[in-house]
Amino acid sequence: MAVTPEWLMTGRGVRPTLRWAFTTDAPLTDLRLARESGDVVAADESGGLYRLDRRGKINALTRTAHSIRLVTIADTGACAAAVLNDSTLAWLDSHLKIQWTKELPDDALGLAMTAHGTHAVASLASGLNVLYDADKRKVTSFESLRPLRFVRWLTGTPGFVAAADYGFFARYSWDGDLEWNERLWSTVSDLGATGDGKTIYLAGLAHGVQTFDGQGNAQGSFVLEGTVHLVSTSYARKRIAAGTLERQLMVLDNEGDVKWAAHAPDDVLRFHLSALGDWVIIGFANGRIVRLDMGI
Repeated sequence: MAVTPEWLMTGRGVRPTLRWAFTTDAPLTDLRLARESGDVVAADESGGLYRLDRRGKINALTRTAHSIRLVTIADTGACAAAVLNDSTLAWLDSHLKIQWTKELPDDALGLAMTAHGTHAVASLASGLNVLYDADKRKVTSFESLRPLRFVRWLTGTPGFVAAADYGFFARYSWDGDLEWNERLWSTVSDLGATGDGKTIYLAGLAHGVQTFDGQGNAQGSFVLEGTVHLVSTSYARKRIAAGTLERQLMVLDNEGDVKWAAHAPDDVLRFHLSALGDWVIIGFANGRIVRLDMGI
């Protein structure tokens, strides 16, 4: 066990335990969690790609000469993907070795992979979205009303949910057919969804955590102290994790009651809740990555 830092000591609620900590060689650019294997894939400003196991140990490290702003990983940990230099899709094996690359027609804003690593979707700044399989075949491409920045594949049902920065929120089938879409009247800064897609959360900045059902119908919101820009959820509707621009981190139950809250010592880039909601991964912008075991 790592020594508990002071910022955790001064939090409120049930204090989590610092399970492990790791620091990348340069400031963090992206971080994703494989919900089934518990592995983490991260990228930093030096072009480094890291894979950490659930104990925080490095089991893969790749150094590239590329700018990497987006990464994703299959829930099983079988493979991963990254966007190189804003517009090149790279498919990675479990050791973060590049299997193939594909030039995209525009800069990528979002990237997501299916639970078993069979497909990945990249959303582009032009509003075009492209879906590739693991063998580099383009399955489909489709256009959205607005460029999609946040994309989350569902696990219990085929398809994914996605949102633009402002004004557009939708669900698509696994091959890109639009199943429903809703207009939004607030800015979106992050998106989380349960595995079956029956509950969807949007980080709405000053509007808090906005909650929707599986058809895109608004179910209310959790108005929290601060400007919510990060949100994550457990696989089932059990726990919600939220982070604010003011560096406040919170874990809530499904009724919105805060179980733990603390003021982070640095800006937080990513905040991912485990599948069971019993631990969280925090990626600080300065490159520090920690796992906290919640005990709630």
